[in-house]
Amino acid sequence: MAEKQSTAAQVKDQYVTTILVTHNGVTWLSEVVASLSSQKHLPDQIIAVDNGSTDGSVKLLSNAGIPVIKQSKTAGFGLAVATAVSKLPPAVDENNEWLWIIHDDCAPDKFALAKLLEAVVERPQVAIAGPKILGWYDRKHILEAGVSITENGTRWTGLEEREHDQGQHDDVNTVLAVSSAGMLIKRSVFEELGGFDPSLELFRDDVDLGWRANIAGYGVICVGQAVLYHAEAASTERRTVDVKDAILHRPLLLDRRNAAFVLLANSSWWILPWVALQLLLTSLGRSIIYLLAKLPGYAADEIAAIGLLIFKPADLIKSRRYRKQNRVLTARVIKQFIPPRTIQLRATIERISTAVTNAFKPGRSSSNSQKVKSYSDIGVIDESFDEIEFVESKSFSKIRALAKQPFLFGLLIISIFTILYSRNRFGSLSGGALPVAPDSAMHLVRDFVSSWHLVGLGSSSPAPLWMLLLAGASLITAGNPQIFIYLFFLILD
Repeated sequence: MAEKQSTAAQVKDQYVTTILVTHNGVTWLSEVVASLSSQKHLPDQIIAVDNGSTDGSVKLLSNAGIPVIKQSKTAGFGLAVATAVSKLPPAVDENNEWLWIIHDDCAPDKFALAKLLEAVVERPQVAIAGPKILGWYDRKHILEAGVSITENGTRWTGLEEREHDQGQHDDVNTVLAVSSAGMLIKRSVFEELGGFDPSLELFRDDVDLGWRANIAGYGVICVGQAVLYHAEAASTERRTVDVKDAILHRPLLLDRRNAAFVLLANSSWWILPWVALQLLLTSLGRSIIYLLAKLPGYAADEIAAIGLLIFKPADLIKSRRYRKQNRVLTARVIKQFIPPRTIQLRATIERISTAVTNAFKPGRSSSNSQKVKSYSDIGVIDESFDEIEFVESKSFSKIRALAKQPFLFGLLIISIFTILYSRNRFGSLSGGALPVAPDSAMHLVRDFVSSWHLVGLGSSSPAPLWMLLLAGASLITAGNPQIFIYLFFLILD
């Protein structure tokens, strides 16, 4: 009892400044302001920084009595937070002053700030704490409970696909970083680390700050009992994202560029070549996948993301030099937060399996799928608004279920017509300038290693490399190059 009273007294001694960053977020802003005013532990002051909103966000904040600092829309998120901090008077007690960073599309539960403060006062070494983040529209869907980054730049949460909150992440865990949405950071540490990197205007700035805090010897935790609801308006393209040096303002380009930046700016110098190679190969692989999916714009984003760093390395070099000033520990302390490759591979397979399985399920009713929860009582989760389970009638056959999926049904019809139309091509393709495909992969290998080839009057020229590659690829079809070539052209059709 005495310990709880001591913790409560320490929580009351903490001075919290809430920094609310807005940009055309009027859709969610009224709920955000309501959630801040309903906190059981009220912040000592609230400062809003608006980056060029044109939708009435400034008027809404002014009517709520919140002072607003106006900036250009070209100002990034990190600059907005830094501007608000620069307006604050000097800290009276640097150990008890905190900054609570809030996005204009995230509403904290009414106990969120109190739970965050309880966790940090019990752990003096902690400088950054973040809440468990749930979805704005589906408030049982866990978005993040701490965040990390993989070796190829993927944002890693360690959560299952569409994982629902059942209290499994309610503990206080040490993590690499927490989202900037709802981040509670000690003001003295924020100023010591220089705040968010100005080179990261949006996306991955939170991972970078958490990484630097760990290297500087500070603790970063996720407090599972502190809850925040996030709409993720920028990453889900619910609002436009301006990307410097890019014509198309897609968040993918900015996210991939910043992911590569974080890895290259923070990794040890001796591992940089390996990190750069992984990023390049991953970017090329994703570009090929996007091209096969007939999404050339996203494929170009992947290449441009790496190209922006290669052809404009000045920011990267400057950031690496700056990081040396606050580096206390070696980069090995970060290794514990980087997910092993086996876990990444298993998660990827599970996501693909889930996507394929869900694709063949009957579609959800559009009227039901658009139903959202009422948020008038921020911080109270009404169990009656749990995600609706759509039960398929047993009378529907799998064929009728498939017909409800326009994409898959159309793909099936096209595939059937393609097979029927090209049925006479099954086997060895020949004619025109096409050479006759050999009967087996071993035939190709023998021709490749042979010193004399029966072409025309005969030739001693070396065989082309594609023969060996085709022989290896035809192992998929039990060593039959004819079937492999047929399937290859069939898929391209």
